[in-house]
Amino acid sequence: MSIDSYVAAFVMAGGRGTRLHILTRDRSKPAVNIIGHYRIFDFVATNIANTGIPAMLIATQFRPRSLSTHIGNGQVWGFDGIDKKIEIVHPYEDYGDFVTFDGTADCVRKSVNRISRYNPEVVLVLAGDHIYAMNYSSMIKQHIASDADITIMTNPIPDDRVSDLGIVRIDESGRIVDFAEKPKDAEVMEKFRLSDTMKKRLGIDNPELNFLASMGNYVFFWHKLKEFLNLSGDDFAKDIIPSIRWNEGSLYAYVFKGYWRDVGKIKDYFNCNMEFACGSAPIDLFKHRIRKHERHLPGPSIAANTAIQSTVLSSGNVIQRGAVITNSVLGYQVVIEEDCVLGHCVLLGADRNEFHDNEIREQYTTRIGKGSNLSYVILDKNVWIGEGINIGPHNGSYEIRRKILQDIGLKPYREIADGTIEGDFYIEPGTGILVIGKQNESDPKEPMLPDGLRC
Repeated sequence: MSIDSYVAAFVMAGGRGTRLHILTRDRSKPAVNIIGHYRIFDFVATNIANTGIPAMLIATQFRPRSLSTHIGNGQVWGFDGIDKKIEIVHPYEDYGDFVTFDGTADCVRKSVNRISRYNPEVVLVLAGDHIYAMNYSSMIKQHIASDADITIMTNPIPDDRVSDLGIVRIDESGRIVDFAEKPKDAEVMEKFRLSDTMKKRLGIDNPELNFLASMGNYVFFWHKLKEFLNLSGDDFAKDIIPSIRWNEGSLYAYVFKGYWRDVGKIKDYFNCNMEFACGSAPIDLFKHRIRKHERHLPGPSIAANTAIQSTVLSSGNVIQRGAVITNSVLGYQVVIEEDCVLGHCVLLGADRNEFHDNEIREQYTTRIGKGSNLSYVILDKNVWIGEGINIGPHNGSYEIRRKILQDIGLKPYREIADGTIEGDFYIEPGTGILVIGKQNESDPKEPMLPDGLRC
């Protein structure tokens, strides 16, 4: 489907992602690896490219280096600088003052001059940290046809996700008549429940999907968006959108019925990886051509007498004899030594691939020592695990496992007063998932978790 109007996409990719805890210690949330060799950002960038949008602006702020390096000149997504242009918008200095972004709307407000250079008719304001595959053409065309002040992209969700998201209520024309931000009150929630008639009209046949959640993605006419940015407040969801409604503006919902995950919390991030490892991936990554950077590495090497099922492997993986791996995701350059057992694990792999004398440098691999047993673990990059280690929620309570890790010299995750993050690990209290933070370089003689550890 072609786009008749000139469209620019503005991607908000500067969030800290504090609910991902140790995974965003060194990078913003869109830069976090997921599903093996992808970054979260790759999905929105691919959606923009597949839609044929000619201009993409990416706003960064928190720890931008990893994401900016990953984006490079944008050629991975077809932005060659001639017909399709990409631009990274950093906080900047203005007449001696350092200008930072204080919210989603403030980010766009302070980038008006940048966007204006492209002279768009329509602007998509998109979150850079969600997992979904979509061509935005239908949504753009709906927005133009309805002459909406704003079109909000929505997704059908089950009851148990309502309190984590903003939800909307629509009339038969698709116009938004009410919305609530992360409601907790059951009586309030019931007012937003989709009727059977509305679900039938929208083509929602899953009985568990009973609400429409805002995906944090918006469509505006550029001339109207510039006016809305004069309204008070720094956030679209909390400030600008309520103001548009109070001023009797026209708000419409576009219902996207495909797979969508906001991977903002450790549990959501972990579950998303597991959904792609299960053997029936919720997004066909071939069909949608989710684009990513390639590394010059050989394919996975799998020894004899191994058992691997419901697992995503990546280039440079080495799986040695006797290993058993189920329901797991392995990023680049992960070495699983002999007789290891892994279940429900997400290993982000290596930070980079550097060679010396035609051999990969061991400092930039993730390695699981022989005879180790890991379950419900997320290992960030370059983490070495000793031999004969046993990790999993079965080894004790949150408090017991936390003390064991502290006793070997690891520091728990914490956010300090100036907003920075420190620490080596995080254990999610509800699920027992252990997250080990990224190591700049591994020391083969001193694995991060010593031989025989049980926690």
